[in-house]
Amino acid sequence: MMDFFRSIKYFWQRGVRGYSDEDIWDFNSYLCGIIPTALRKMRKDGYGCPSILYDKKRENDECHKWHEILEAISQGFESAEFIQHHKYLKFTEMEDGGKILKHDYGSEKNAIEKMDKGLELFAKYFINLWD
Repeated sequence: MMDFFRSIKYFWQRGVRGYSDEDIWDFNSYLCGIIPTALRKMRKDGYGCPSILYDKKRENDECHKWHEILEAISQGFESAEFIQHHKYLKFTEMEDGGKILKHDYGSEKNAIEKMDKGLELFAKYFINLWD
């Protein structure tokens, strides 16, 4: 029953101030959850792109460079979540039926590179995230 009241409280807080106490408890996870979805919606719905990225030579796909940047930012935030939740640690089945936790250094390195690129682009194009 307490969860029901908390859900209402958080719903109300989001409506009034745009975020809830629950959201800021783990704010980086909250942002990793909403930013990729919002940016992909911007891309899908055909929001405009910065004029410097507009490519008039690509008829019907003039904003392709902007779309690539939005996708790289989205993947950067998804990679941040991957790192944050240690998803590069995998349980592997052993011959005796047991399991061992292994660190996948390759996937961790790849995620760090994507996160760094995405966050760099996010900072660079932050002011352009509007229509």
